[in-house]
Amino acid sequence: MPVITNLGGSIYQIDVCDQEPERTACYLILADKVALIETGPAPGTVHIKDALKKLGIPPEQVDYIIVTHIHLDHAGGAGVMARDLPRAKVCVHPRGARHLIDPARLAAGARAIYGESFDRLFGAVLPVPGERVCTPADGEILDLGGGRILTFYHTPGHARHHFIIHDPASRGVFSGDTLGVRFQALSRLVGSDIILLSTPPPEFDPAGMIETLDRVAGLDLDYIYFAHYGRAGGVSAILAYLKDQLHVFEALGRRVLVSGGGAREIERAIRDMVMDQVAIYGLKDSEHPAIKFMELDIRLNAAGINHYLGR
Repeated sequence: MPVITNLGGSIYQIDVCDQEPERTACYLILADKVALIETGPAPGTVHIKDALKKLGIPPEQVDYIIVTHIHLDHAGGAGVMARDLPRAKVCVHPRGARHLIDPARLAAGARAIYGESFDRLFGAVLPVPGERVCTPADGEILDLGGGRILTFYHTPGHARHHFIIHDPASRGVFSGDTLGVRFQALSRLVGSDIILLSTPPPEFDPAGMIETLDRVAGLDLDYIYFAHYGRAGGVSAILAYLKDQLHVFEALGRRVLVSGGGAREIERAIRDMVMDQVAIYGLKDSEHPAIKFMELDIRLNAAGINHYLGR
């Protein structure tokens, strides 16, 4: 059975069990028109379809599929969902549209990174029919009816093909990866939101990320809806923390490179930083499953910082 969380305000969170539970969430907004935000990778779309059935929403009543960016853990299931939700328009950043219409290059790039694990993680990446793709401009609105109006903001930093979705009705923003990754199990364990910026190669851009953080700070928000993972309050404190973390990442990366190190040493430095943070809450076991859960993100972050500074 799908894990569905009613967050109130006609928003439902769906765990698509990307690799393991509490890794990737999609969100349904039920207004006069129905919008699905994120699809996750193709293997997880079964959980979305089960959730729609459980909530009594026929496939033909979903009007929009919105993906914050085209990385496969967010949009790999867009083609499957477009096939199975026959009326839905698929909204994507203008830079990402061609990769949804023809995902061959996108899939090949991910396969080069993930190797033999690709099929298990991402399955078949199906194309989205071009006539069903829409590319919202920066600041463009989407009226779902009943007073529910979403606004798209283009948000560089994590990737150039990224936007966020502002939902004033819930005083929230659906952040994709641009505001980092929230580790649900670890946050629950220590009783505080543990969030790590997401700085993967090849498009991590600190200046763009600062621009994005400042822009989000100008919105009137109570909540961030993280794709990885779940909803968090205390938005102002989170944004300030992320800006500080960005400066720390860049500084430690430069320090490692000057000393002759590379991505592996940057990865070790980020892991040490995380352990220092969670030690405040009494967690000092680096082999704890909630810490091991972070390994992929730490490794990708290190690679992105190394790539950026190498440029």
